[in-house]
Amino acid sequence: MLEFVEIEHKFLVDASFDLDRFARCAKALKPDDEGQVDVRDSYYVINAMPGHVVRHRVDREIQQLSVKSVAPDNERRLEVNLELDQSGGDQQRAVEAFLAPMGILWRGTIEKKIHVFYFADCEVVHYEARAGGKSVACVEFEAKAKSGESAALEAIRRYEVAFGFADATRCRQSLFEIMFKDTMPAGVVRHLNAKE
Repeated sequence: MLEFVEIEHKFLVDASFDLDRFARCAKALKPDDEGQVDVRDSYYVINAMPGHVVRHRVDREIQQLSVKSVAPDNERRLEVNLELDQSGGDQQRAVEAFLAPMGILWRGTIEKKIHVFYFADCEVVHYEARAGGKSVACVEFEAKAKSGESAALEAIRRYEVAFGFADATRCRQSLFEIMFKDTMPAGVVRHLNAKE
């Protein structure tokens, strides 16, 4: 059972990536739903949680507080999401007050423009992310099949083939690492790489 495990493959794409072709391919596969949204992800490295990062996500549809493990390969990692009440508005100040007693060592924010296609067994996402002066574009395939790791990876592989990513080189870093790890203080990086 994969209740609190995120299984995904990420691919970096450049300015030549054909977004229209991507959307046509997704629609031909008849997704259950589709969405486009601007997202703010605020990340926190917490003294009390070595090897993990906390994320506060806010967009017009959801607001979540998540804990994610940091690993050498982002294919399989812990992800626990708590849904926050949207009726109270952006709860970033409350999130930071909640995390403060645990020792916030570092924080950073990523702004993303997301185009997601929802299938029963996989979410297929293209996004452009910005943090400070850095930007990156990615396509992600995140398994929704929770019956087992092999079923999840098989679902991802089917969509990678359908979207033309079967032979592409997968990025093994999380977006958080891509955007921030090379600019964080060395002590914070050591804390992230530590095992509890």
